[in-house]
Amino acid sequence: MSEKDLLNIRTALIVTLSALLLLILWRRLRQYILTKDMPAPLHAELLGLELAYHPARLRVVVKVPGEQVIHTRLLDQAHAPFHTWDEERLQRGEHILERALPPLADGTYFLEMATTTQRTVRQFRLQQA
Repeated sequence: MSEKDLLNIRTALIVTLSALLLLILWRRLRQYILTKDMPAPLHAELLGLELAYHPARLRVVVKVPGEQVIHTRLLDQAHAPFHTWDEERLQRGEHILERALPPLADGTYFLEMATTTQRTVRQFRLQQA
């Protein structure tokens, strides 16, 4: 091998290693931004809320990205809490939570789902008559 060939190989290796280093640094920066500055991907996601009757209950479909404690409360029309269910520790994955409703008059209510880093509120209408 000539000296010129060795110089070309060295240059190609330097360029390739530099590109790989930039790629690794970019991926780490993106991961850092997603976990620290934009924590939404780490939040529990409320996928669905269904109201069932006889007896009145809520079926809540939740997707959890990691182990989290979920707190659920029932809010009235003015968003004042008036019923709280026991907290539940959920593992990663999709879960269906059944929440029995207390005796309520027909009307509009809100379900609040909260973790240590978020609060999600969904509206539902109760019509038993």
